[in-house]
Amino acid sequence: MIFGLAAALGWGLADFFGAVAGRRIGALGAVIAGQVLSATAMTVILIASGRSLDPLGPILWLVALNGAVAAFAYATHYKALELGPVAVVSPIGAGYAIVGVALAIVILGERPSALALVGAAIAVVGVALVSTDLRKLREGIEHQIPGLWWSIVAAVAFGVAGFTLGWISQRAGWIPGLWASRVAQVICYLPLALAFRGELRRFRIGRGLWVALLAGAADLLGVVTFSTGAEGGFVSIVLAASAVFPLIAVVLSIAVFGERIVPNQYAGIVLVVTGLLLLGLG
Repeated sequence: MIFGLAAALGWGLADFFGAVAGRRIGALGAVIAGQVLSATAMTVILIASGRSLDPLGPILWLVALNGAVAAFAYATHYKALELGPVAVVSPIGAGYAIVGVALAIVILGERPSALALVGAAIAVVGVALVSTDLRKLREGIEHQIPGLWWSIVAAVAFGVAGFTLGWISQRAGWIPGLWASRVAQVICYLPLALAFRGELRRFRIGRGLWVALLAGAADLLGVVTFSTGAEGGFVSIVLAASAVFPLIAVVLSIAVFGERIVPNQYAGIVLVVTGLLLLGLG
């Protein structure tokens, strides 16, 4: 669970910086810059560790699947952050944990305790409440604001990507697994870059690029701690704990932009704390 919470910290920071970068240099440019940084860092870590890539041989198909789905997930998520308000995108995005946990139970046969599953469900509901104003969320859904459907698609894709990354880490170790995932992901961005090269015209070297690299570094913290936790524990538990990442974006929004907390967010904080306690006990 601790590794999941550390992953939440990284992904919450990545969401905050990613939203800023996407509005400056475009969603695709921001995500490619961050993921190239991530792949480069993992290459250095792999070389320094001296770990063998042999365990990846039997699961290359899984690596390719993870790379393609993860690339699609990041691209759609950053597009949602570029187009829509975080108040709508973040709570929907947190739903990826439901998809990932379900896959871990069905495919890997994981059997978290009933208490842990209840705690995970309460925490996810709490995150949805704490990361938005319900009135704004309802208005966004009713009026189908830009970014709504992008965020729903991204949530499903991230659930699949998180599950497959955890599976790879268990079978090959987190360093070879994460390195392969990052490299496969960058390769999958090449056809996206060609297909949407018009959007890349917004890409400029400047403040937006540096913010995108900050988002990439924060995301790297998230995936490293997630993969480490998944290698030695239940993928479902790490996924559930990591779903609290929107809390970080909310805290930063309050601290940086002076946003006010609405009543449902107070209720969400209570539910998140309760859910995490049950998850830990379970």
